[in-house]
Amino acid sequence: MVAPAFIGEPSFMAKQDGLLDKDEKVKLLRAFAFQVHRKRPLDEVVMEHVEQELQRGRRREYRPVAEAINADGPAAAMKALSLVDDQAAAILTVVTEQAKDHRLLSDILEKLADFWAEA
Repeated sequence: MVAPAFIGEPSFMAKQDGLLDKDEKVKLLRAFAFQVHRKRPLDEVVMEHVEQELQRGRRREYRPVAEAINADGPAAAMKALSLVDDQAAAILTVVTEQAKDHRLLSDILEKLADFWAEA
């Protein structure tokens, strides 16, 4: 029996856990960190990304992400994008809503990008 050609292909396997592959996650998290470091609110930055993807025609993939950010904020949207898990989303929620420290938040986003780069 011959295995299908796509089995074992890294890009196919990386997309199984969400919309983005590992490299896209790293780039996106670093872009979020850069914008947050420039004192832009995380919810604004994430929503801008979601709106751009919706305009590019990725409605089916990004509609749940848009609903998540509208209902529960940027951490939920990042969870829907598979950028963070439940624990990291909880920490991001506390930092964005209570600490309101853009330097801390940008450092967290950079560390998450480093995590995905090493994974």
